[in-house]
Amino acid sequence: MNKKKNNIDNDGVNEVIYLSKKILKLLFIVLLFGIVLCSVVIFRELGIFTFISSLFGVLSPLFIGFVVAWLFSPIVNKMTKKGMSRILASVIVYVIFLIVSVIFVRIFIPVIFEEMNSLLSSLPGIINKITDFVNNFFDNIKIEGLNLVTIKTNIVEALNQYGTGLSVTLPKTLIGGISNFASGMGNILFGLIIGLYMLFDFDNISNQMIKILPKRLQLEALTLLTDIGTEVRKCVNGTLLVACMVFVCDTIGFAIVGLNASLLFGLFCGITDLIPYIGPYIGTAAAAVVGFTQNPLVGIGVLIIAIIVQMVESYILQPVVMSKATNLHPVAIILGLLVFGHFFGIIGMIFATPCLSIVKVIWHFINTKFKILTENTELEEA
Repeated sequence: MNKKKNNIDNDGVNEVIYLSKKILKLLFIVLLFGIVLCSVVIFRELGIFTFISSLFGVLSPLFIGFVVAWLFSPIVNKMTKKGMSRILASVIVYVIFLIVSVIFVRIFIPVIFEEMNSLLSSLPGIINKITDFVNNFFDNIKIEGLNLVTIKTNIVEALNQYGTGLSVTLPKTLIGGISNFASGMGNILFGLIIGLYMLFDFDNISNQMIKILPKRLQLEALTLLTDIGTEVRKCVNGTLLVACMVFVCDTIGFAIVGLNASLLFGLFCGITDLIPYIGPYIGTAAAAVVGFTQNPLVGIGVLIIAIIVQMVESYILQPVVMSKATNLHPVAIILGLLVFGHFFGIIGMIFATPCLSIVKVIWHFINTKFKILTENTELEEA
C-alpha cells in the first residue's frame, strides 16, 4: 500500500516538474519576445535606426569589409591549419569569390532582367486571366442571402488596381535599384579591398577591438562576442546554403515544367526561403499563380515541383545542413517574424532569426552571470 502511494506521489512530482519546465520555457519565450519588441520600439522612437542607417551609409565600406572577412575567416583558418600562409589562403579565397561573383553577374543578371521584362509585358494578360477566373468562379456559385456580386466587384477592382500599380511601380523600383547599385559599386569595391586586408589578420583585429574595454571586462566580452559570432555564423551559413539549394532545385524544376521566367521565380523562391516557415509558401504562391495563368498543367507542375523541393528541404536539407544551426523555439521565431515584419517588411523578416539568435546568446550570458532564472533543483532532485 505504501509502495503504491509512493508511486502516486512520484508521478505527481514528475508531473509538477514537467509542468514547471514547460512554464519556464513559455516564460522565457515571452520574455525574449518582450525584449525584442521593447528594443525595436524604443530604438525606433529614439531615432536610433535612422542614426544607424546614416552611419552605415558613411561607414558602409568598412562594414562590408568586416562582414566579408567575418564570413571567410573560418575557411582561411582551416587552410592555414594545413600549413598554408594566411595571406596566400586569403588571396585564394578572394579570387574564387570574385570569379563566382563575375560569373553570376555576367550570366544570370542579364537573363533575370530579360525574364523580368517578359513578365512585365505579360502582366496585363495574367491579370486578365485571373479576373476571368474570379468572374467565372462567382458566376457559378449561388448562395441565398449572400450578395456575391459586391464581393466579386471588390476583388476584380483590387486585382486591376494591383496590376496597374505593379506595372507602374515595378519598373521604377528596378531602375532605382539599378541606380543605387551602380552608385554603390564604389563602396562595394572599397569594402572588398578593406575586407581582404582585414582577412589577412582578422583574429588580431578582433582582439584589438576587445582591448578598448577595461581589462576586467575583456575576457567576458571576448566570450560573449565569440558565442554571438558562432551562433550567427551557424544560422547564416546554414540558411544561405539551404536557400541556394532551393534556388537551384526550383529553377531546374520550373524550367522542366515550362514555367516562364523560371530563373526569376527560382531566385524569388530562394530569397523568400530565407524567411522561416512562411517564406516557401510566398515564393510558391507567386510561381503557381503565373503557372496556372500560363497553362493549368504548368501550374500543377509548379505546385508538384515546389512540394517536392519543400519536402527535400524539410526532411533532408534542414536536418543535414541545419543540424548545427541555432535552436530557437518555433513560437519565438514566429513572434519575431511578426515584429520585424511589421516594422521593417520583408527585409526585417529575413533578419529576424539572426537577431533573435543574438538576443538569445546575450540573454543566456546575462542569465549565466547573474542567475536571473534558474530551474528548480529541488524538484529535479525529487
